[in-house]
Amino acid sequence: MSIAERIKSARISAGMSQQNLGEAIGVSKMAISKYEQGKTIPNSGMLIQIADALDVGVDYFFRTPAVTLSEPQYRCRKKMSKRDENAIHGKISDWLERYMEVEIITGVETPLSLPDKEKCKATSPEDVEIVAQMIRDEWALGTDPIENVMDVLEQHGIRVGIVDAPDTFDALTFTYDGKIPVIAVNKNTNGDRQRFNLAHELGHLILQVDENLDEEKAANRFAGAFLVPRDMAINELGERRNRLFLRELYVLKHKYGLSMKAWIHRAHDLGIISKNQETGLYIELNTHTKNKKEPGKQIRPQLPTHMHQLIFRALGDGKITQSRARELFGGTIPVVPSTED
Repeated sequence: MSIAERIKSARISAGMSQQNLGEAIGVSKMAISKYEQGKTIPNSGMLIQIADALDVGVDYFFRTPAVTLSEPQYRCRKKMSKRDENAIHGKISDWLERYMEVEIITGVETPLSLPDKEKCKATSPEDVEIVAQMIRDEWALGTDPIENVMDVLEQHGIRVGIVDAPDTFDALTFTYDGKIPVIAVNKNTNGDRQRFNLAHELGHLILQVDENLDEEKAANRFAGAFLVPRDMAINELGERRNRLFLRELYVLKHKYGLSMKAWIHRAHDLGIISKNQETGLYIELNTHTKNKKEPGKQIRPQLPTHMHQLIFRALGDGKITQSRARELFGGTIPVVPSTED
């Protein structure tokens, strides 16, 4: 990717027009257009001003390698504007380039470990349950709740990132270089929603859904089964219940990182409660839900750790400087959190 292309990409990611960028650095819209077309090359001083205005490091304009991304599959609460999509796509591209760069520097690249597609065919909801359990078995996850879904995905070769995005955006999935799967989720969501989105996207990556089965519903079923397998759900709730209580669902939410709403849906999927009971619980839960937040303490969002650990390793081994580490982190080196965090 040329400097001209990177200037344009960074501008779009920042959600700025050529006019906006020109005004920010004191040049005309035409000058920005010439930079982006490669007709004029900005000098070092101007490139620093552009980087500051677009909130990227100067190294961004010279970075290699550039990534080739497939068409992303967005998971959104409602349709996003093209401007928001472009901004999210640009942020993800920037993050992934930094990720690839630190892998090259450290010589560490986690191999992809996904099951054969033939083993992941699903023609019914029961098949989805079976595939979800197979993944847990193959990944040796046991029967305990998954502590960090991001870490589990990264340990098996899926690149996971977070992006600052509007609340309408949940997640997106794509591949780079035609082979490596990437999942990016909104950093501004509660932990339970974030975990479910990750498991949902994993379902899309793995499941080979029959044309007679709704793909979104199958991915949702997979997410619930991956986070709380059938045996674990029955062990917690019993095979059949006349009534469930919000308080017990709240406790289970914080034990498994699955929202109360998703627990209600899971209980109905497994035949633990009836459709009428499910509807009644949704109504009861909604009376306690404010600003889309379920009652009680919220689950904190998770952070991917693999890339950060690689950067710290490279810094500790003297392969990069403090300044380079800051660039790879995206601007700031994380510090030890306080006792309040």
